[in-house]
Amino acid sequence: MKKYLISIFLILTFITIKAQKVHSHNDYLQKKPFFEAYQSRAESIEIDIFLKDHGLFVAHTLTEILAENTLENRYFNPIKKLIRKRGIRPLQLLIDIKTEAEPTLQALIAVLETYPEIIQSKNISIVISGKRPALESYSSYPNYIRFDQQSLAEMSHADLSKIALCSFSFSKVSDWKGTSILSEEEQKRISDMIAEVHRLGKPIRFWGSPDTPLAWKTFAGLGIDFINTDKPRACKKYLQGLKTRTK
Repeated sequence: MKKYLISIFLILTFITIKAQKVHSHNDYLQKKPFFEAYQSRAESIEIDIFLKDHGLFVAHTLTEILAENTLENRYFNPIKKLIRKRGIRPLQLLIDIKTEAEPTLQALIAVLETYPEIIQSKNISIVISGKRPALESYSSYPNYIRFDQQSLAEMSHADLSKIALCSFSFSKVSDWKGTSILSEEEQKRISDMIAEVHRLGKPIRFWGSPDTPLAWKTFAGLGIDFINTDKPRACKKYLQGLKTRTK
């Protein structure tokens, strides 16, 4: 009976579904970093960066750094060329800092200042995740830099204008694997968290979440703003089809 009720709830929710945004998790691991996600029309791209030998490199771990995989080569130069050639659609760059926060962020800002096309674009949102400076220092950073908040407990002390997104580990909310109907209890737990973030006027994302069609459909129905996926093309195509079927 519970499963039946949950199914009805999800069906009714999908009738009014909006186009959910897709976040390309660990985008630099795609065969074509940036291009795969962008051409799939994903709205957010995750870029893990390391500061090493005064340079910024894109990699999953420190040991996987390759000389050619600089932040500029893989992302900023292609984005600059795209802006100059035909403009760019709205895109969030979620830059996940893996080395010490403040020096890495200062190095990032120094590089960004050489890309006026990016920092002056109204369509590009630069959001800092991973290792971040102290919350009370957020306001001291340039206007084009905002942050990914990962604790609701600290939100009362935050300059909300500098918070672009709230991200949380899915495993701390649920152990659901995305292969069966979400239980009523887990659904409520997730929905309550989403509602709390939305009351603050911020979008929400979960990392480490199931990455299956059922999960994408469920998360869309629950109103998760950015759906985390390692398969941006498949996810975006599925969600677009879902929206079409529910019109």
